Formats: sequence, structure tokens, C-alpha cells
Amino acid sequence: MGIVSSIWRVVLMVWLALFVLAGLPAQAAESYITAPGEAERAAGRVAESLGKAPQVHTLRITDKDVTMLVQGAGATAVDEWRVRQGTRLLFFSAEVVSGPSARQAPSMVDNLASGLFTLDMVALDKVDTVARNAIAYAKLEGEASVQSIEITKRVFLLASPSYGDIRWSIYVTSPRESATVYADAGGTIIGGDLSNTARARNMNFINDDDWPKEAAIESLTGVIGGQPIIRDLTVYPKSVQVKADHPTTKGATVGYSWDISGVMRSPISSPMFPGTEQEPALSLGEIDLSKLSQVRDAAKKAWGNDKSTLNYMMLRLFSDGPGKPEPRWTVHFTDWTQSGELALFTNSGTVDLTADGTVRATDLPDARQPNRNWLDATTTRDVFAVVNEQFGKNARFAELSVSNDSMRILAEVPDTPGKMREYNANDRGITASSMMMPWDAEFHPERLFRMDDLAFFSAEKLNELTARTFTRLKVGSDMSLSRYTFSIGQLMSPDGSFMVPSPDGKVTLEIRLEGQDGWKGGRVTYSSTGEEIDVVMP
Repeated sequence: MGIVSSIWRVVLMVWLALFVLAGLPAQAAESYITAPGEAERAAGRVAESLGKAPQVHTLRITDKDVTMLVQGAGATAVDEWRVRQGTRLLFFSAEVVSGPSARQAPSMVDNLASGLFTLDMVALDKVDTVARNAIAYAKLEGEASVQSIEITKRVFLLASPSYGDIRWSIYVTSPRESATVYADAGGTIIGGDLSNTARARNMNFINDDDWPKEAAIESLTGVIGGQPIIRDLTVYPKSVQVKADHPTTKGATVGYSWDISGVMRSPISSPMFPGTEQEPALSLGEIDLSKLSQVRDAAKKAWGNDKSTLNYMMLRLFSDGPGKPEPRWTVHFTDWTQSGELALFTNSGTVDLTADGTVRATDLPDARQPNRNWLDATTTRDVFAVVNEQFGKNARFAELSVSNDSMRILAEVPDTPGKMREYNANDRGITASSMMMPWDAEFHPERLFRMDDLAFFSAEKLNELTARTFTRLKVGSDMSLSRYTFSIGQLMSPDGSFMVPSPDGKVTLEIRLEGQDGWKGGRVTYSSTGEEIDVVMP
């Protein structure tokens, strides 16, 4: 009997074990974050319980549970479903699905349906990979781990609260630091809030390359939007400042500030200068901060003084130059004295560069301004090369008038055929003039030429013709070279004709000499082949 009784006890135990195991929920994952595919599987269990693909508002993942807010029975109702690790039985950790539990719907955006998404829109199969990438992005001191992941649609506050695209918020911690790292719907890391890290506290947006530039633009876009309303964006060592058109007040601007902790809007608006509202503006989507270090290094090289401080870098849409408006960085420097003391304000200046770091203008302090004479024949030709590059090889000019430190340019606007505009060029760059004589504004195609048409007037030829002018006017050191004027004809009349016309319809050159008092002067005009066609004696 003892043997039979023992056998029955064993059979009973086995039967009871099978009964218990048969009634258990599914085995739970060791971690829904680090175990490959487990978060996706757990979320799928909610879909199985619902009997359909859920419309999800928020999905939150931790090591031990997966929580989902899904659309409920009504248009504004949401239910909570939860998949979690339950009590450990025998060798198994049970997984429990609970729900639905009614929850209060998010109230910031009225249209709840616009904040919903389906599970197949999110790369849940990559949760473990995204977690590892977030840890690598955060670069926390000490051993870091992901505490939670929340997936929901972003909320834009302006012009009215609305939902945007799907974002992952991955909360990473270490013994001394924490960070929230952001990813798009596909799990690609796009930025993060690193304000609670030593790296962020020591970060310098100008000198350092490793700071979340993408996150800055993303965060600003979330608040400002993507419209072309950005008047300027300025990078300081600890913040990025933006001046944009006011969302509701016409003719005014408002400031926004981004740092590692997020975006703040200034409570104060400022009126625009007259005419600014009609000028083109940038959108945040057009701004690429990835080349910031390239621009910075090019600016430092152009500035040419190691004993200086780079104060800030401002980006704006420059529309006063030749051609279409182009984004330009203005990099502001201040020189230090030889003894290491900060120099006076007059020792400040700027370097203007394109978005990829091409120098457009350098405004050095007076003490370091280049001492070059634009009427030096080689310098004149160098200036022409710069003008040709900025206007474009097909640009057409009506007049180029060179003095010792600047040049007046009358040209057809490169991207607006048939429209004339006057520009001023000097060592600080090329800018459009706000004033122009009525007859200069008239379009006469017969008086236009291209830069290639000046090939005859090489540096050697300019020197030769200048020497001939001194001889022809019978003057010496009492007079000096005052101006080169290149035009199809010389001395334009209000009716568009020239008092000194070109004999062959090609470019002529007037060389003017003046005395030191500016009252005494004379000139010789040369044809496109170097022949004298007009002489005015002093």
C-alpha cells in the first residue's frame, strides 16, 4: 500500500502542476526595454484583447510593464491597458494583461483623434536598439540605463494647440546624471534634453561641436512652427536666440530662447523697422547648424587675430547683395590688447560668411583695416574677380566706377532681368544702395556689358594707360589717380545717351586725375582698344 500511495501522490503532484501551468498567463519578459522584440510582443497582446488594432494616444514602456492609452468607446474617451510582469510561480514569471480602465482624455488639444496613431507606425521591434543608442547619445557619467520610454505625438502650441509627428522620449539615468533623449517614429535619435548633465553645464555652443543642434531646431520648430518668419538666429555660448515675426501682431517681432532645458518665449514684442515686414525671411527648416564649426573656423581665419573673443554668431537672410537673398552668418569678434586686457569697443568687428563658410565681407577694427588702394591695377582686377563671383558670370553691368577705397556698381539685378540697381562695394563687402538716379534706373540693354568684356583692360594695360594719362594731361606729382570708370560710353545724360559715346559699342575707360584739393582735375577716355576718344585738360 505504501508504494501505491506514493505513486498516487506523485501522479497527483504532476497533475496539479500541469493544472496550474495550464491556467497561468504567458511568461513575462526579463525586461520589456532590453529584451529584443518583447515590447512589440507585449503591445500586441493589447491588440489581441481588443480584437482589433488599437488607436494609441500614449505608449509607455519600462522594464516591468507596457502601458497604453487607447481610444475608448467615445470620440473623446480613452482607456488604459497594461501588460505587466506578475507574481513569479515555480520557474515562471507570469505576464498579466489588464484593462480597459477609463482615464481622463488629454485636454491640451481639442481634437483627440489627431493625436492617435497605430502600432505599425512605430518601430517597436527596435526598442532594445533605440535604448542602447539613447544611452550612447546621452553620454552620462557612470553606468547608465534606460528607465522608461514614452511614445506619443508632439504638441505644438502655436498658432493654436495641435498634434504633430510621433516622438519617442527615452529617459536615461546614471548614479549622478539624467537625460531625456528624443527619437522619431522609426527610432532614429534626433536630439535630447541634457540639462542635468555635467557635459551640458560645461558646454559652449560656439566653441564645442558636440551639442544637440538638431534638438535646438526641433524644439524651436515645435514652438514657432515652420513658416518663413525668422528674421535672425543668434548662437551664444549657452543659448540660441531667435527673432521671429509675432504670431498675432502685424509689424512686430518676438524673441525665443533655446538652451539645453528647452524653449522660452519672451513676453515682450518689438516693432519692426519700416519696410522690414516686406523683406523675405528664413524658416527654421532652412537652417542647418551642422556646418556651424566650419563657419566659425573660416571666420576666425578671416579675422586673423588669436587675441580676440568670438562673442556670437548671427544668421539672417541677406537681401541687399547681388543675386537672390542668401543666408549669411555675421560673426562678431572683439580684440584683446597685447597685455591681455579687453580692448575698447572700437576694436570690435565682424566677418560675414555664407551658410557654408565662404567669406563675403570682413569689417576689421580701424587699427587693422587693410591698407590697400583699390586703384592699384592688380587690386582693381582682384576686386573685379570678387564682383564676378558674387554677381555670377552672366551678370550684366552698366558702369563700374573705382576709387581708391570703394567701387560704385550699376548693374542689372542678376535674378530680375530688366531691373537696374546700384551697389556699393568696399573692403566690408557689397551692398545695395537705397538711392539711384532716375536715368540709372531705366533699363537700356545697349549700354550693358559683362565682366569678360573687360579682358583688354588687364592690370598691365591699366598701368600703361594710367602712365599715358599723366603724360597726356601734362601733370606730375601735384595730381594723383582719382578714378577708373568702365562703361559703354561716358557721362550718361538723363535720356540714356552718352556725352562721350563708344566708337564701337564696346566698353570704354575714363581715367580721372585730381589735385589734392579736389578742385583741379582732368580726364582721358579710352576706347575698347586703348585709343584716346576724349580729353579734358586740368
